Amino acid sequence: MNAALRSFESQWRDRVPDALQPIREQAMQRFLKLGLPSLRDETWRYTDLRSVAAQSFAPAACTEESAPRLDTAFSLVDANQAAITLEMMNGCPTSGVRNGSVNGLEISSIGNILKSNSESLRRFFETASDADQRRWTLLNTALFVDGLYLKITHAVTTPIVILHVSTGASAQAAHPRVIIDCEAGASAVIIEHHVSQGEAAPLSNSNTHIALARGSRLEHYRVYSTGAGATHLDSLDIHQARDSHCKQFTVALGGGLVRSSLEARLGERGANLDSFSLLVGHQDRHVDCVNVVTHAAPDTSSRQTARAIASDVSRVIFNSKVIVDAGAKNADSKQSCRGLLLSPNAEIDTRPQLEIHADEVKCAHGATTGRLDPDMLFYLLSRGLDRDTAQSLLVYAFLADVLTGMSVTSARAGIENALISQLPDSQTLRKFR
Repeated sequence: MNAALRSFESQWRDRVPDALQPIREQAMQRFLKLGLPSLRDETWRYTDLRSVAAQSFAPAACTEESAPRLDTAFSLVDANQAAITLEMMNGCPTSGVRNGSVNGLEISSIGNILKSNSESLRRFFETASDADQRRWTLLNTALFVDGLYLKITHAVTTPIVILHVSTGASAQAAHPRVIIDCEAGASAVIIEHHVSQGEAAPLSNSNTHIALARGSRLEHYRVYSTGAGATHLDSLDIHQARDSHCKQFTVALGGGLVRSSLEARLGERGANLDSFSLLVGHQDRHVDCVNVVTHAAPDTSSRQTARAIASDVSRVIFNSKVIVDAGAKNADSKQSCRGLLLSPNAEIDTRPQLEIHADEVKCAHGATTGRLDPDMLFYLLSRGLDRDTAQSLLVYAFLADVLTGMSVTSARAGIENALISQLPDSQTLRKFR
């Protein structure tokens, strides 16, 4: 047993039992038996966690030592954009988050629900799994202290921003938990924004569970803009019922090591998922994105669009898989990943996969990685543009497939600003916004 496992086991022994104790016990025992994922595990073959395994972690404190300093991270909502903002410090809702209902949205602390009505939450905690991509979800289930439960009952017209703040030392670990429960016919836009305070940050092992009932619609963002010393392991679970629609954006713009996973289950006829990933490698950043989408019913559809950019000595991975279960006739899926290398020492790995157990389906995938298209560059140069301007324009256009789908204009502008600042010729790029 390595140092990290010993420290997590110690944290488990020191916990005070609550209403989820049997579920937590099963998850922890399964996690300890399986251990931390390694390069031998299929979905972790590109990401080495030996530096994490060698550390001994203490629980990150939930106390509000100071208000989040948003000057250390970009804001996704400007002063002119009405929004509902909820803050979490190291996985715990801050004192400014009050239980209550606002315009079709019910806000609750998971900790409070566990004390009053724990049975209502059990359906959001799945049976412990042996799958290697579920290891950190098991640990989150065992050790999370508190979290947010959002119930969407009607059409919520105001964007909801969940600001996750990591603060503390690198030898600490936090386990943020968010549950989003959309009732039939409800709709909302939810932005999860992960930032950090200080040069060091705790290990963040976050999990979000989304349940979409019949005919509900959700636009969900998760944006990572933590500091260069941060390690972030994030998992997103999406369960969709009949005729539900989810548009999901994953944007990696910060952190030292970022591993994001998405597991979606299209469980009933008419369920639709549109997934967009914008993965930016900068300096020595390591970004690993794993998507697994299961078509478990007929007449379901999914689209995965990923754009990866790597500069300096960074490495970016996009590993996607579509599973079509037996009986899921007329399933329609498409995977598209394009990578752009901006330096000779950067690396981009793409791995689209299909696993089909049904006939009468329409599934396609494609992946390309390379440098800027020389023919397109020549065309712009022939129109009188200088080389720097032409290259910058092509880089900016490369991102359009992901950014144009965002309905929150202030979020798109904030992401564009943060992205442009990390790319070569940033001053030239700003002229095209």
